[in-house]
Amino acid sequence: MPTPPTSAAELIELLKKSGVAAPRKLAALAGQPLPRDPKLAASELVATGVLTRFQADQLLAGRHKGFRLGSYTVLDLLGKGGVGAVYLAEHTGLNRKVALKVLIPGKGADPKRAAETFLNEARAAAALDHPNIVRVFDVTADKGTPFLVMEHIEGESLEKVIARGRVPFAAAAEYAAQAATGLQHAHERGFVHRDVKPANLMLDRHGTIKVLDMGLAHPHATADAPAYPGGSAAEAAGTADFSPPEQAMNLPMDGRADVYSLGATLFALIAGKPPFEGTTAQKLLQHQITTPPALSSLRPEVPPELSAVVARMLEKKPEDRYQTPAEVVAALAPWVLASPRVAAGMGRTRVAQRGSLQATLADIAASAPRRTGSDIVALAVLTEEADPAHASQETGSISGHDTQSAPPLKARPRTAPLPQPAPAPVPVPVAAAAPRSRALVYAAVALAAVAAGALAGWLSLAP
Repeated sequence: MPTPPTSAAELIELLKKSGVAAPRKLAALAGQPLPRDPKLAASELVATGVLTRFQADQLLAGRHKGFRLGSYTVLDLLGKGGVGAVYLAEHTGLNRKVALKVLIPGKGADPKRAAETFLNEARAAAALDHPNIVRVFDVTADKGTPFLVMEHIEGESLEKVIARGRVPFAAAAEYAAQAATGLQHAHERGFVHRDVKPANLMLDRHGTIKVLDMGLAHPHATADAPAYPGGSAAEAAGTADFSPPEQAMNLPMDGRADVYSLGATLFALIAGKPPFEGTTAQKLLQHQITTPPALSSLRPEVPPELSAVVARMLEKKPEDRYQTPAEVVAALAPWVLASPRVAAGMGRTRVAQRGSLQATLADIAASAPRRTGSDIVALAVLTEEADPAHASQETGSISGHDTQSAPPLKARPRTAPLPQPAPAPVPVPVAAAAPRSRALVYAAVALAAVAAGALAGWLSLAP
């Protein structure tokens, strides 16, 4: 049982045992007078940058173990769920901040088997590389404790966004479309997330959506996996808001389960609440038998067409929903405003690399009316040499205001500043044809984002 320190001296001893402070910082403390009260001393150490508030609280509780995991120093607790805890940490040599996900086996689970499953699935998911998926840098263990080293996102979850109130429907559509491109990338590589919800979708400070917990996604969906493996009652209740019917019934799941959960998330973004209310059991039952209210009935300004898209995502039978996340992107096209972030995400999917698809997109680009608006210019600069993963850092945030429903080919106004139209292009020599054709593919995705019918058409093409 940890013993809380009763003096500043005892606090310093715990600090030395923890390994949190570098030797030079400990040496500097030797000549630094501290208040005798351990709480006051801890506050001063936090103010001078020796400790973080989380570290100070742990030491004041008498806990000095667990601050070091391999080459990483734990700085803060970011979140805790049924299968693990996520910590903000820093690499001791590189001074780079990362997120560490540490496995916490559920009650009654075999720790060894849980660790093997955790590491195997995480290693496979580490191969995912997409701008809308949180990247896994490393999968390792320290003294028998397995953990993932992941990209740290500066931003907030969509769960926190929804807690502040409803989101403008145009912004909500873009968030969902971005998430769909990441899920499309994962599905193409055999991964089904199985827990898509606002808490697992991060909005970074550049306006990019990042899908969390792909490191714990399931490479193969089966009927043997429980609906809420290792989860607490609170976690199950939160997941139940966005759970597809087949998950609650312990039926086999595929990528269409993620489409349903993303639809429930989009519903919550626009309505400010999940599709159903009640106890966990009541919510799960309603997902199976009750049709959610139409979004346009809850918010009259929501276009009926968008309401219909969400309704189809929430169909009870998987075969009645959109069959892939890419089809969701196509359906949301009239409201994504030729988003560079959505186009960059689609550019990292296999469906965007089909030869037949590229030819169709080139035809769309060639036959569509010439556009000079910044919506298209912002995408046309994406060439073969450009890295779509950086698109989120090169564009302004999306508009925070709703716009009224309009024909798909009519550009909508934005409030955020966008790049000015580039000078008139010079003739492209034959040697530059390959990069230019690649750029046309990305530019055509933008054109398709304001021409839903065209974009939906190429999704049915065979590879």
